Amino acid sequence: MDQKLRSLIFTSLGHFLNDSFIVVFSILIAYYLDMKISASYLGVMGALINILSGLISIWVGRTADKSGSHARLMFLGYTLIGISIIVYGISFSSLKYNLLYISIASIMLGSGLSFYHPLGGSILQHSFDPKDSPRALGINGSFGSLGRALFPIVIVFMIKYLGGTLGLSIIGVYTIILGSIVFYGLRPIKIKIDKKPFIKSNFEKSDNELTINSFYYILIPLTIVVFIRAIFIAGVQTYAPTYLDHLYNSKILMSIILTVSYATAIFGQPYFGKLTGDIGGKKVVYLTTIFATLFYIAFLFIKSPIIMSIMFMLFSLFAFSGFPVLLGYVGQIVDRSLSARANSLIWGIGNTVGGAIGILIGGILLNKIGLVNDMILFAIIGVVSTALLPLIPNKRG
Repeated sequence: MDQKLRSLIFTSLGHFLNDSFIVVFSILIAYYLDMKISASYLGVMGALINILSGLISIWVGRTADKSGSHARLMFLGYTLIGISIIVYGISFSSLKYNLLYISIASIMLGSGLSFYHPLGGSILQHSFDPKDSPRALGINGSFGSLGRALFPIVIVFMIKYLGGTLGLSIIGVYTIILGSIVFYGLRPIKIKIDKKPFIKSNFEKSDNELTINSFYYILIPLTIVVFIRAIFIAGVQTYAPTYLDHLYNSKILMSIILTVSYATAIFGQPYFGKLTGDIGGKKVVYLTTIFATLFYIAFLFIKSPIIMSIMFMLFSLFAFSGFPVLLGYVGQIVDRSLSARANSLIWGIGNTVGGAIGILIGGILLNKIGLVNDMILFAIIGVVSTALLPLIPNKRG
């Protein structure tokens, strides 16, 4: 099989699998609150998942760039995710020790989620040239959105009809099996290895040698903008299920609205990926951030249930298309041999650790200011992220 086609097929399957579990904890929060588990504790666990995912992704990116072992590392991530879901399932049957099991599962889930995005993005950046890679990332990202869209309904129905323990355990085993298929599919792909030392001072490098430091002038401002943007988007994603359950008093209806809304990014990601290739990543970062903020504000303050649902769908369309936009932009400005490390900085630290702060803020303030004010706070943060967009430098160089 052609390397481009192989990389696209199996990273897309991997993205579908990985992003299915980005929404897992936000769905489980609604059940854990019914079990009288503290909202502050759940906020800390949600933040811990993102913090671990972001910080460990830096190690993942550096290891991948140095070893080329992208497929092996990715399978390790899926194994951790699968085991974590099984442990979450145990928390439903062991009420005496459920906080311990939730903590262990959250640590494993956060660790497992650290692998895919820097690795999957890097494989596509190696396989496609910088102009075509955003399109490939967009197609790939649509499968991630498909996983994120389907899993709210899958999880709710599995728990409803099989119980939390059995339903989640089956999902955990499925994860490991599908992860092994992704591993064997990606194993033949050849990756360019960065053979330079991990740390090299400016005095040791030649004039024409690039290190990750060569791109900090644009990566650091972009990371700051993405960090604030992620506080907004991850906070909304984490507490929207509880907010919708509060509004409609139905977990089934909540899961359907989430599935339909998250499904918009299935089509949005290829479109925004193509747009990133055509007009450049910076302009599309502006576009998606501004419109995600505007539609979320409309979702909060327009009281018609139908219009609210439409506004949340449009928010999701722009908010959850970051993979091809952000990593497509990185591919346009950073040398391929440094792609996994650059991806881990933007996605791991900016998008994931930033998201952790949003989850933590929402959880801590939920009991103090109420759910509605919590959601309004995220709208304010969205406005701040939009105001910071001019921090991004105008061009490479």
